[in-house]
Amino acid sequence: MFGGAGGNKFDMLKQMKKMRSQVKTMEKELAGLNFVGISKNKLLSVTLDGKFQMKSIQIEDELIEKKDKNLLEKSIQEAYTKALQDAQAGAAKQMQAMGGFPGLGM
Repeated sequence: MFGGAGGNKFDMLKQMKKMRSQVKTMEKELAGLNFVGISKNKLLSVTLDGKFQMKSIQIEDELIEKKDKNLLEKSIQEAYTKALQDAQAGAAKQMQAMGGFPGLGM
């Protein structure tokens, strides 16, 4: 995993420290990214950051005026799912751009 069976502990610790640094850098970069998912009816949007934390929900007045709980729930689900898929793809792309994590199959 870290230089094969003949690798010494110092090299392994050095590699682990480098990986920790890469992870911290990646986390900072991901936190700064935003991914917006929009419901199919285009009346609701959800914004997630690259760490999959919800940043905002925006609901158009038209959706609220409909007073349709099921439609509101469905719209939230659609927008959130789309934002999550985009955030996951963005995180994977970011990891690849940083060279992944050699030795871990990433």
